Amino acid sequence: MSKRIGRFEILRELGRGAQSVVYLARDPHLQREVAIKTLHFSRPDPAQNQRLLEEARTVSQMRHPNIVPIFEAGEEDGDLYLVFEYVPGKNLGEYLKGSGALSPVRAISVMKPVLEAIAHAHAMGVIHRDLKPSNILINEEGFPRVMDFGIAARVQAEHQGGDQDFTGTPAYMAPEYIEHHRIGPRTDIFAAGLVFYELLTGRRAVQGNDFFRIVHQLTSTDIRLPADISLDDRVTAILYRALARDPEQRYESVTQMCEAMEDYLDPEEAQGGSGGAQGTIEFLLRRMRHKSDFPALSESVSAINKITASDRDSVAKLSSSILKDFALTNKILKLVNSAFYRQAGGGNISTVSRAVMVLGFDAVRNIAITVLLFEHLQNKGNANQLKDEFLRANLAGILAKDIGGRTSKGDVEQAFICAMFHNLGRMLTQYYFPEEGEDIRREMEQKGTSEEQASLAVLGVSFEDMGVGIAQHWGFPPLIVNTMRRLPPGTVRKPTAPEEKLRVLSAFSNELCTVIASAAPELRQKELRKVTARFGESVPMSSEEMQKTLEKSFAEVAQFASVIHLNLKQTPFGRQISAWGGKKVDAAAGIEADAATSGAAVDTLSGTALVETPAFHDTGAAPGEPDNVEAILTAGIQDISNSLVEDFSLNDVLRIILETMFRAKGFRRVILCIKDARANTMQGRFGFGPDATEIARKFKFPLHFTPDIFHAAMSKGVDILITDIDDPKIAGRVPDWYRKGVGAGTFVLFPLTIKSNPVAMIYADMEQPGAIVIPEKELALFRTLRNQAVLAIKQAM
Repeated sequence: MSKRIGRFEILRELGRGAQSVVYLARDPHLQREVAIKTLHFSRPDPAQNQRLLEEARTVSQMRHPNIVPIFEAGEEDGDLYLVFEYVPGKNLGEYLKGSGALSPVRAISVMKPVLEAIAHAHAMGVIHRDLKPSNILINEEGFPRVMDFGIAARVQAEHQGGDQDFTGTPAYMAPEYIEHHRIGPRTDIFAAGLVFYELLTGRRAVQGNDFFRIVHQLTSTDIRLPADISLDDRVTAILYRALARDPEQRYESVTQMCEAMEDYLDPEEAQGGSGGAQGTIEFLLRRMRHKSDFPALSESVSAINKITASDRDSVAKLSSSILKDFALTNKILKLVNSAFYRQAGGGNISTVSRAVMVLGFDAVRNIAITVLLFEHLQNKGNANQLKDEFLRANLAGILAKDIGGRTSKGDVEQAFICAMFHNLGRMLTQYYFPEEGEDIRREMEQKGTSEEQASLAVLGVSFEDMGVGIAQHWGFPPLIVNTMRRLPPGTVRKPTAPEEKLRVLSAFSNELCTVIASAAPELRQKELRKVTARFGESVPMSSEEMQKTLEKSFAEVAQFASVIHLNLKQTPFGRQISAWGGKKVDAAAGIEADAATSGAAVDTLSGTALVETPAFHDTGAAPGEPDNVEAILTAGIQDISNSLVEDFSLNDVLRIILETMFRAKGFRRVILCIKDARANTMQGRFGFGPDATEIARKFKFPLHFTPDIFHAAMSKGVDILITDIDDPKIAGRVPDWYRKGVGAGTFVLFPLTIKSNPVAMIYADMEQPGAIVIPEKELALFRTLRNQAVLAIKQAM
């Protein structure tokens, strides 16, 4: 491959299709990264290139936030190339492989911006003609961007033809285009319906790869939802109208389809049933859905909440959920290696799996949710007020955890999350409805009303009811939701049930935060005594114990604030913490700052100065890039060494090894197979990557002689890299079970043997042939990881 296309310097390949290759490149003139798509046809066709260049010029004039713009177009050695804005992230097809089917609300939140982009194109006389999930990019903030209008056609050029070649992807073609070569806005509406179907079901509407079977189904059969999918009738009506085979029965325009989706989110009052507070909560939820960042936060929190600590597999599920987001993974690993968590067993941790082992499932879950919440708070216009609310919630969580640790033997991590979300309603109001939040504060000041009375007057619902309603929508377990209810006035009696203990801890810590936030200096001790007297029977603590707990919690929140680069002195609540904690808080906040000036790296993406440890070093490169692969592998080897000298679980160690390989090289999937001695077969157990659990089940092959690659690797104990499964030299030795069940274009096998007997195998793959290249230094590190896996298995025997 040439290292340049035009003036652009090629950095690496991003993907390829039958007639195109997409590269990440650098524009030396403007000093920015771009994506370049090259188009290569079986025979040179200058007229076709000229036509496509003219279309590219038209597309380049479109200006819409949800359209990936074309910067430039040209020819190189007879092939056309298009230069696009580079959008980090993944396409919608890849996104769905990781997420599965989306809720109707989330599906609509993705579709609406896509439809708005297509409507903009139609207004300029451009039909997309190849709308499909792989042509919709999901950027790092979760927003969709439509690309690849390169085969678009002018509306004025709408034509009917005979036996012409088809343009586009068969499974997303409209019936009238297949039968009559007729195109128009409604062909894009049909494709949008197919994409919407995929969002709602997690699967393609028309399966298979046979062209004639696909087009026959599209032209002869109405597309309907599978029997196992049950959806709201209103959503189904939107979907089926878009997918009508007769274009006259579809929406008249993309804008009309978009309006139908808006009507679903905001039905008329007569249709919307519930009254009172619940009706208000539903109304607020609908308003939130129009804020594009709400679905992303909601989906992330909901996904983590679906993973329960009672299931042993939850460690793998939580790790996999976090690993889907590279940025979140790095932030969590940096946090668990900071001074804030080092005292709890953190430090020298390079994988999420080991973080779960060392700190515990709930601690890592809490970190993940806390980081997600803070990341979403940073980009709002009222960021300082939001950070104030976040600090207050975080201190409440820390206080509940510290007080719970002193007074009971319960689950202190549960206490943290309960207390942190106790005032969710107030935080969300500030987040989504800052004007109403300001009205509530004004109501309290001018009329002397309570917070509950003021929120009822302004919003029609109390903060408490709002928070409970949203928490239920997010999928928080009842245990946490129940602790968000305020306790009645007067002395709090000693709780007996575990859930009541959590509710008391949550209320106590939040009432302490209210005193810290609002008490004047001369009234601090008086107000503090009132709160401790109210909870004296349920949470017995002496004045000295309370003082120590407050000082410890202030120091912890100051350390945490410095880790996430939050200046306590820039927010009112932060200044109150500093005033209460004095020099001890300043000293705690200075721990990270001192470390940062003596060699800590700076995360330029988030602007956070963080302590680096030898075990985890972020080079700023993405997984799979040479300068980062060796660092991650080396850190993982040290991580596993630490685990092997402890009282380890074999599954946990093997999971760390797989995660290290997965993160380091950026493999699509990494799967562990274990020998089934009774059946004399190798069986997939678990792994990382899209559909890893399902794919692992496909790995079940015999250890007796079969003339294929897998038997060769296992019987000879040799590592094997298959660059291209369709290479004529090797194609005959790739077994049918693999092609049908997995089918990745390139893979590598690392057999694990003890005394020449195979006991396990590590498999890793990438989709595109030739995508795996392992230099000698990296190979040595991969083999060290494999040897550590063998050692772990030996020790566990």
